[in-house]
Amino acid sequence: MSTSSLEDAGLTRLRREKVGFIFQSFQLLHTLTVFENVELPLLLAGKPRARETAQERLECVELNGLGDRYPHQLSGGQMQRVAIARALIHSPGLLLADETHGQSGYDDRDVILELLRRLTREQNTATILATHSPEAAALADRVVRMRDGIIEDIAER
Repeated sequence: MSTSSLEDAGLTRLRREKVGFIFQSFQLLHTLTVFENVELPLLLAGKPRARETAQERLECVELNGLGDRYPHQLSGGQMQRVAIARALIHSPGLLLADETHGQSGYDDRDVILELLRRLTREQNTATILATHSPEAAALADRVVRMRDGIIEDIAER
């Protein structure tokens, strides 16, 4: 699908329905509960079963029972899992992730990366992960190394 001819509304719809985003700083809404943060994209899109789907996603990221908490009440790893659940709530075809494990504790890093890998494979979601971490890159099917916006190397695994 070419995006060059899409107007702003079309680009917004494309991002909302086909692309998931995980930001390095999570971008959780601190006035909403964990559950509300995950559910919000489906509510904005007017999708049915938003509550049930949000609950399923929270279970997938192992945050059962934390839905009524607010982001400030969570650890870095827990906030990262909320961000993952929110990004995958609408089963996007593409996931764009920026240093998904950067603010997680050392013990959570591998758990977060493996969780992300498993969930995106289950949902058949293509993932582009921007990272400086050799450990994260080692989990990828393909690694593209860039320096100053120029591709230096592409390695298939």
